[in-house]
Amino acid sequence: MDRRDALKNMLAFIPLGGAFAGLTAMGFRFITPKKRDVTRRIFTMHLDELPINASRKITDLRGKDLVLVRTGEREVKAMSTVCTHLGCTVYWQKDNQEFYCPCHQGRFDKNGNVIAGPPPTPLQTYHTEIEDDNVFIYFKDAEG
Repeated sequence: MDRRDALKNMLAFIPLGGAFAGLTAMGFRFITPKKRDVTRRIFTMHLDELPINASRKITDLRGKDLVLVRTGEREVKAMSTVCTHLGCTVYWQKDNQEFYCPCHQGRFDKNGNVIAGPPPTPLQTYHTEIEDDNVFIYFKDAEG
């Protein structure tokens, strides 16, 4: 076999190698699909069930505790009940209009921001929406 025939034979395998690499990449993507964020909108209650400055504790579909607080005529906040310091449960104090953690006297405002105490970060918040006096919470989940 001379040099020219060897080169032709080698070049014939380049498209086959490219096709094999492409099929391998497609198979890998099929086996390990890309994760995507999915937003779920969940009905929680009617607005008239929650008086202004009152709170209601709920459990979401994943088993996490949340607290809903009605802070205005048509404003409802949704927060995690887990303190960002050591994971204790926070409570809404109606008189002070703030969240309070009894473990180490952590305090958060109605938006979940740290007011006092050792918590390093704000409470986890959830987007809420009021539509026709129905209160909805939005949750983001990774799917795939």
